[in-house]
Amino acid sequence: MLGVRHPGLASHPQHDLAVRQMRVMGGQLTFDLAGGIDAGRRFVEATSIARQATSLGGPETLVCHSATTTHVSLTPEELEASGIGEGTVRVSCGLEHVDDLMADFVRGLDATGN
Repeated sequence: MLGVRHPGLASHPQHDLAVRQMRVMGGQLTFDLAGGIDAGRRFVEATSIARQATSLGGPETLVCHSATTTHVSLTPEELEASGIGEGTVRVSCGLEHVDDLMADFVRGLDATGN
């Protein structure tokens, strides 16, 4: 795992703003997997509760491997300038039980070696 981005983390560049504006930090996060495109694909393919989608809105948990979906037309330089790595996965948590989601994400991470 190369990193996790979420406004609730003190390491997020807009954490202070999020704390001032939000009571709950929200269910969307981004993480960067070591292993590039292959790791991103393996993560998405290994999850069974989270569904692959390019739109992150809905009652179910959705995952998006940005480098092969929403940002597929960008060059490696444009991806880097946008803060999108080859292993970047975006998550929008849905209404499923947290224990089920954690098990699903562990399965996905195990498939990537992260």
